[in-house]
Amino acid sequence: MILRSFLVSAALVALVCGASMDGANKPAKPMFQSVDPSKATLVGSGEGKEYCAVCGMSLVKFYKTNHVWNGKQVASLHCLYEITGGKIPSDAQVVDTKNLNLIDVNKTFYVVGSKVKGTMTRNSKYAFSTEADAKEFQAENGGEIVNFAKAYEIAGQDFAGDNKMIKANREGGVYAHGKEFYETNCAKTEAKNFKAISELKAHLKNVCDAKGASKEPEYDKHLQAAALYLWDAPANLGSSGKDTKAKKPEKIVVPEGAKCPVCGMLVGKNPNWAAMIEIQGGENLYFDGVKDLMKYYFQKGKGFDKIFVTDYYKLHKIDAKSAFFVLGSNVLGPMGDELIPFESESAAKTFAKDHGGKMLKFDEIKESVIEGL
Repeated sequence: MILRSFLVSAALVALVCGASMDGANKPAKPMFQSVDPSKATLVGSGEGKEYCAVCGMSLVKFYKTNHVWNGKQVASLHCLYEITGGKIPSDAQVVDTKNLNLIDVNKTFYVVGSKVKGTMTRNSKYAFSTEADAKEFQAENGGEIVNFAKAYEIAGQDFAGDNKMIKANREGGVYAHGKEFYETNCAKTEAKNFKAISELKAHLKNVCDAKGASKEPEYDKHLQAAALYLWDAPANLGSSGKDTKAKKPEKIVVPEGAKCPVCGMLVGKNPNWAAMIEIQGGENLYFDGVKDLMKYYFQKGKGFDKIFVTDYYKLHKIDAKSAFFVLGSNVLGPMGDELIPFESESAAKTFAKDHGGKMLKFDEIKESVIEGL
């Protein structure tokens, strides 16, 4: 599971609220492609060296499929095919999946089509410096062992279909997520001022920290979405010269000492999860997540009109009754399993794709659902 806040330890969650720490609540396995930054070789220099020159993705996060050509490091064979224009290079390098060294592509053994998820493709492609290592990987994960020329040819055959998949994914929620994050957290940026998306993303890393966004565990994913939104669709920003940075939306401001009426925890310790019920002529109620808010809502007979939650990505106050929630994801809140709130349907769908779960509207949240969390 992914903990959005480190202020409440897993042990404390279990002790205070009885959250289960076994089974589905075990920490999620890291991506196969990812490595510790200290083990990654990055050949570039200057701003943007940590990102793919073609797609902008983190080179460390997708390191085991990195390729290098003409001084440019890219996240995948798909990206290499794009940057070389479909003309097979003779002097490229690739990361050895097992030893993590950069090796000559002409001396490698690729395993194509294994069950291990690929990068920018449905048809994974991993390279090894020895045939023995390739066969060991193949025995465990399947796939076909081929040389670089054949792997590059297959990447070309997959290219159009993979691009269609990538385009659908971006249009299905990534651009919308990027637009929301950019307008909420970033200073105005012109994509045309950058030579590559990697440089644009590096710039965004320096100008997208409104409301402490950089402290979020998924900050790189937010930056990636914003970079793609700007790079692929600059026309969306217009050319009037006006500042496109949105006015900072309101946050749920938790009073000092406010305690959740359900579990008794101090809500201010985890403000990015805060939820609230406004009481007309009375004292507002604050909760450390949607789950406890909904428990209270059902316990008191649903007699509340003004209910607010915190958007998971944008971290601002939104109307709970018009929000979208993801149930059953691998993301934990301060109180364990949680309903994750979003202002837009597209953001909720993008989150569900990345972290699992199903989307619900407010009226679809039943008391039995809350009892099961």
